[in-house]
Amino acid sequence: MNGAPRGRKKLGSKKVMRRSGKSPEIRCLLIPTDGESLLLPITTMAEVIDITQLQAMDDTPPWLLGQVEWENRQVPVFSFSALINGRDVGELSSRSKIMILKSLSDSARVPYLGLLLVGLPRSVDIKEETLVATGDEKKSLGVFSRVTVDEQDAIIPDLDRLTHLVTHATLGALPITQLDN
Repeated sequence: MNGAPRGRKKLGSKKVMRRSGKSPEIRCLLIPTDGESLLLPITTMAEVIDITQLQAMDDTPPWLLGQVEWENRQVPVFSFSALINGRDVGELSSRSKIMILKSLSDSARVPYLGLLLVGLPRSVDIKEETLVATGDEKKSLGVFSRVTVDEQDAIIPDLDRLTHLVTHATLGALPITQLDN
């Protein structure tokens, strides 16, 4: 039977098109963090909340800011820019926000992550032709790709790696936090 089971088409390298003949759109959020803009599918966001008193955690890296209570859970809050750039977070503004992200792991221990924001995210519809990869020469930890969308530089974060890092920093067994050059 020549490879593909009956009734299924081989996708190969063909572009995926909707029946209308248009490229699919992905509804995303352009997220302002402290130093970088992130691009994530809207489905990864659970909620954006005002920053509240964060509960400190012992023996954590500076990028892990503490925990916030959300829906009767303790959610670890981190600064993406501090993590990938290895710098201190500094003073948090009372206007800062926390985006509650759905964790990509199946772990019940850390099902949500809190991401420090400096403003409100804005919705963008992404099509293949509107997204331009710009590369990541630094090979930053937690970065899947650097892109330009609507003439704005953004980072598509590696949520799997971020979930892994935050989980281990929260629970005490911290893995490698930077890549060798």
